[in-house]
Amino acid sequence: MFKVLNRNLRYLFILNTAFGFSVQLVTPLFPLFLSNLGATASENAWVISLGGLVATTLMLPAGLFMDRLGKRNLLLSSLVVNSVIMFMMANAQTWQQVLPLFIIYSSSGALFMPARMAMITDNSTPDTRASVFGIMNSSWPLAGVVSTLISGYLIQTSGWRQVFLVGSAINAISILPSLRIEKQEVQRDSTGGGFRELFRGDTAPVLLTFFVYGILLTTAMGGINLIIPLYLVSRFSLNAQQVALFFTAQNLLSLVTQIPSGKIAERFGMKRTVITLIAMIPFLYASWHFVGDWKVMLVINTIAFGLWSMTWPATLTLLSRSVPDELTGAAFGVNITGNRLGFTLGPLIASYFYTNYSQTSPFLVSGAICLVAVLVAFKLKNTANESSE
Repeated sequence: MFKVLNRNLRYLFILNTAFGFSVQLVTPLFPLFLSNLGATASENAWVISLGGLVATTLMLPAGLFMDRLGKRNLLLSSLVVNSVIMFMMANAQTWQQVLPLFIIYSSSGALFMPARMAMITDNSTPDTRASVFGIMNSSWPLAGVVSTLISGYLIQTSGWRQVFLVGSAINAISILPSLRIEKQEVQRDSTGGGFRELFRGDTAPVLLTFFVYGILLTTAMGGINLIIPLYLVSRFSLNAQQVALFFTAQNLLSLVTQIPSGKIAERFGMKRTVITLIAMIPFLYASWHFVGDWKVMLVINTIAFGLWSMTWPATLTLLSRSVPDELTGAAFGVNITGNRLGFTLGPLIASYFYTNYSQTSPFLVSGAICLVAVLVAFKLKNTANESSE
């Protein structure tokens, strides 16, 4: 299985697992942390959305200039920043103190994610890319299965300070495998005029479709991610460990499905796989409005997230095949910008409906947004091989 990974990808897998572990110690249950510091649902949304907004503004520049600055340097910078900021958040006393730290924390992902995806593309062939993305993406749920359980346990027994300190230490340690990644030749020509090239020929409409598709899905996901902890605690009086089960379960299913999902996409076609998988998500999210048992919600959430995660290899491969090779890094930057913008807007929309209407109204809204994303997915560009089928 791992034979398709070269030296750089193997160390990147280790690095991504460590980074994913530290991030998922904090992010899934972060709304509970802000609530403990006195933040309301609206203030919770503003903190998360402001962090996402700043990170969004950095995504495109990171994608455009990663070849000039060096992918490994971007990965290292992200790890250092994340480690320092987590240590500082361990000592925060109010949500107002957390706000600027969370903005920097969120921004570190703007350095990590485009560099990671471009490095995967550089170290794989077009024929194996979907499978490689599937293997590499499995590192995230692999880390999440354990980290969310540990996070819930630490919150219940030791408090949030220990969560941040553990995350900071893991980021610091993960610098070691990042240094083992070989530096690749900097391709200065690939970023020269890169921004202008994005708006020439057929590239612009292709990227716009991926951008809109990504922003719609992540707006729905971002809203759900904010509301899940708040709703489960308010409606069912669950503790942090029980809430963590929701994120552990979705990571466990993603871990099982990531590698085969890449092979499925290669066999049945990237676009067809994406549309088929996301078609049920709108109805799964909307069904939460009618469910009164948190265990049933756990199953529904796990299935919905699992279906979405199975589209990752196909979506990334489809994108990389839809633009010229010299624009791959910039294209990933545009794609992640859309995703981050969705994760910025989602909490604001969800908190508005959660506060002003019913606690379950965000689930209906997320379902409706996902349904529009399904329609947009039909406009995604087929690769040459798929078009001929």
